Formats: sequence, structure tokens, C-alpha cells
Amino acid sequence: MASIGAVSLSIVTNVANADITVTYALTGSAFDIASGQPYTEVCRLMGDDTGIVPAEDNADDVIPNGLLTSIFAPLFPVVFANALPINRTRTKTIAKSDLDEDVGLDEIRAMVTMTPQAPVAVSRESNQVTGSF
Repeated sequence: MASIGAVSLSIVTNVANADITVTYALTGSAFDIASGQPYTEVCRLMGDDTGIVPAEDNADDVIPNGLLTSIFAPLFPVVFANALPINRTRTKTIAKSDLDEDVGLDEIRAMVTMTPQAPVAVSRESNQVTGSF
């Protein structure tokens, strides 16, 4: 199974915008490398509402416009050719108001997910043969 190194999030506000930078490294296992196992990679911003005092709804919220990977990620899977880590730096500028997910102080984190893509079944039918068998 692939592993994700430490994920680092930086948010720099600039008037009404927020410049987002997320860095991390992806590493494939021996199985991933030998088999060519493809993964879908997703990096998104989340409002962290778990364990907050005073308690809120205790459910993390997806940040609007907080997707840092392409919506086409499943079409372009990550495949590990060797044991070297793949270093990622994801950047995006979003409206600062998109980060306002709580009353008062906002808690934002980046979440990186690697999902193995299932093997795809391939089938094909032969021509039809008719007769009295």
C-alpha cells in the first residue's frame, strides 16, 4: 500500500484572498512498484471540527473551492515506477471567506487521500454460432 509522508499546510492571507500551499511526498510499496498498482490522489482542505472546545457539530466540513487536485485525478492515476518518493506541492488561491467555516476561530487542515483503483474487468464476446446442437 502506498504511503503519504508528512503533510504541511500553509495559508497566507492577501486582502480578500488566501494563498494555499500543501506539500507532501508519496511513496509506493514493493507491491505497488512490481504490479503497477494505480492510485487516485486527492488533496483537499477541511474545516477541522472534531475535539473543539466549545464543541460544535463534531463533523469536519469540506472547504468550498478547497480541492487542490484535479477533478480529473481518476483519469490520471499515480503509478509508482520505483521506490523514490514523489514530492508534491499543491497551490491554490481561494477567497478568504471560503475558509470561514466556524463562528469565531477557524481550524483548517489539508487531507491527502490515496485510493487504490480496482482492477478493471475486460471481456469480449465471440461471434454467434447458430445451429441444432
